[in-house]
Amino acid sequence: MHCDLINFYRVEDLEKTRTFYTKMGLKLYKDQGKCLIFDAGFGKLGFCNHFPSKVSDQTCITFVYDSRQAVDEMAKILGGDPPTYNDYFKIYHFFLNDPNGIKLEFQVFEE
Repeated sequence: MHCDLINFYRVEDLEKTRTFYTKMGLKLYKDQGKCLIFDAGFGKLGFCNHFPSKVSDQTCITFVYDSRQAVDEMAKILGGDPPTYNDYFKIYHFFLNDPNGIKLEFQVFEE
């Protein structure tokens, strides 16, 4: 089973973020309107302006799979709420917190 990794971070200004990371040489992988995802060559970095401003909610580690079946399998293995479809981002996903309280997301892009 193949799995990619995306680390998401809360930002105030997406355009300044786009300019900065593009200038660094990172390639824009996806522009989702509220989130920009850059390919760092060794993983992906996501920057979003819709996250709540609470410090504990600013980080989300997202594991990207290649099928709904793989997301469903992880939901069964790890527990938590069943996966759902997010129409805005066109993803099938679920969230849970790791033992340290870090938010994790498991998803597949469906475009």
